[in-house]
Amino acid sequence: RKGTFFLKEDKSQRQLELIRHLFYNPDEKIKTACKKFDIPQTTYYRLISDYQFLGPWAIIPACSDGREGISDRLKLDVILEKLKNPQYTPETIIKKFKLDISRYAIHRIFEKWCISNKNREPLALDEFMVKDFDSKTEIFQPVKTAFQVITEKQLLSTRRINRHFERICKKITIRPLNICDPGPLILAPFVNDFGIVQAFELYGPPKLRGKELTNIALLNVFRILAGYRRISHLSNNRDHSVAFASGIGMYGTTSKYYDDTIHFKFDQLYRLRSDLVARAIELGLIEGMKIGFDFHFKQFYGKQGREKNIGKGPDKSGDLVPGFRPHIVWDLAANVIINMAYYQGSTRAPRILEQFCEQNVFPLINPEAIKEIYMDSEYTKEGHFKYFKQIKCSNGDIYMCLKKNKQIKKLIEPALKDESGWEKHDKKDESKLIHTQLPHSKIHLALVILRDREKKDNIRCFGTTNMNLGKNEILERYRYRWVIENGIKDLVSSYFLDEIYGLDPEKNEFEFYCVMLARLVYEYFLRELGGEYLNNTNGDKSSLQRMRNLLFEKRNCTIGINGDNDFVLTNIDGNEKSKIETDVIKMLLRLKEKGKNKVLWWDQRGIVMQTSCQHYN
Repeated sequence: RKGTFFLKEDKSQRQLELIRHLFYNPDEKIKTACKKFDIPQTTYYRLISDYQFLGPWAIIPACSDGREGISDRLKLDVILEKLKNPQYTPETIIKKFKLDISRYAIHRIFEKWCISNKNREPLALDEFMVKDFDSKTEIFQPVKTAFQVITEKQLLSTRRINRHFERICKKITIRPLNICDPGPLILAPFVNDFGIVQAFELYGPPKLRGKELTNIALLNVFRILAGYRRISHLSNNRDHSVAFASGIGMYGTTSKYYDDTIHFKFDQLYRLRSDLVARAIELGLIEGMKIGFDFHFKQFYGKQGREKNIGKGPDKSGDLVPGFRPHIVWDLAANVIINMAYYQGSTRAPRILEQFCEQNVFPLINPEAIKEIYMDSEYTKEGHFKYFKQIKCSNGDIYMCLKKNKQIKKLIEPALKDESGWEKHDKKDESKLIHTQLPHSKIHLALVILRDREKKDNIRCFGTTNMNLGKNEILERYRYRWVIENGIKDLVSSYFLDEIYGLDPEKNEFEFYCVMLARLVYEYFLRELGGEYLNNTNGDKSSLQRMRNLLFEKRNCTIGINGDNDFVLTNIDGNEKSKIETDVIKMLLRLKEKGKNKVLWWDQRGIVMQTSCQHYN
């Protein structure tokens, strides 16, 4: 009968009636309709999303044998492990026990047994533990790089030079080879100093190690440095400078390159990235005293993003679209990238920041040496202040733009109601400085509040843990975070970060590794070149794109071999009065005297440069 047809206890029927009701009443508000059928709004949005994809099947629950809980034995193991290691997070516990469950299930165990506190003393109930009260804090030990583990002599005795490259070397002793892009050849000794061949020997995929010294990472890095946006563009160009610089002599097919990248796994790429960062620290390129964090969103333009499990993230206009979000940490003092890792588009900072730091930052950089940490509003979370200030970087201060969530609104509400203490900031805004304390961690914060002078809206909030700064100093310090914003723009324009296509996460991670390597190689080149190229009058560095226009590409050059068995790069349309060419010639000779001007996959040959004007000879 009509009166008994609608069953409020049946959740599936309520969901179906809600969809039918909204169809026949399109003007009714969603909130009102959800209350009428006793369905949460969050469930409604998830239901509509599933309904658009599955149709009526979206309201039918999947078959289940019943909810399975965590066994008592596993709960006990989790509790004992957490007591012994208070710093462990739910993600750490899941990885340690290799569990296939949600981290919230582990978090509920922590909350139920009141063991969430990370600052308490370790306690082992199933073993004896002796605490040495006289022991000092563990000293940070830098990572030993592959460049130190494997010598070049060992590689030359077990690996060979590419056969086609050797044939070209024999030919150019008689007749020099014409090239148009001298940049990869000039940068080859700098790539060699990062120990890429040694790193591939230790951490690369076994199938790609082969019998030759060269590898696909070298080809891809020189492709980026030469200014080719994609690997397929190499085969469309007759200039072989990239192939010659990478030691292969000639290009392979594009399909062969992509087939080889399939062999990479995340653990191998993680070790390669870590070794690269550790080597950059050894070379003095990364200081690690002032660091900044940010995401870069790479939109996915293919179809059926949801079916392919591609998460959604915010694009430049703020819309949620499918894509990838590599997370980047930047050295703001040295203005160079520290690390970059692959994440799906749905990844957000509060969930992965601590895990990212534990894996990609603090094993390589001493956390006690970090003085300043810069973050934007996406990282607004009290737990992050506690993690950096009280647990890891006790000597550093945090500078960030704060999102106006419930906690921040509660902290600044008294200051907004009090009209005293506001001062003119600029023509449109007024500012106010307050000192407050976070409720749970008890960390002291200095907050600068900006708002419109007339309308009293458009409220922005900036905070720091450095209580000795005034409001103008805090705002000036936060501007320092623009270094990472400009650095990411440079990765996009000069190193083609957005020209990475495909769905395979490992392939994208490999491309990110090559972009990192190319950026660090060019930074190393600038450090050795020095002068106005490293420090312009406005404080900026010469970008890779500008250096391409000055010297690295579209030049009429030849490559030959001299009596010392080194390659001779000759710019036959050169100008002896050109400052950049003179500086590079002197730099290569200086490296030759230090014993650094040599390339392993060139059979330990170096490179020298000279200029000659063919129109006057």
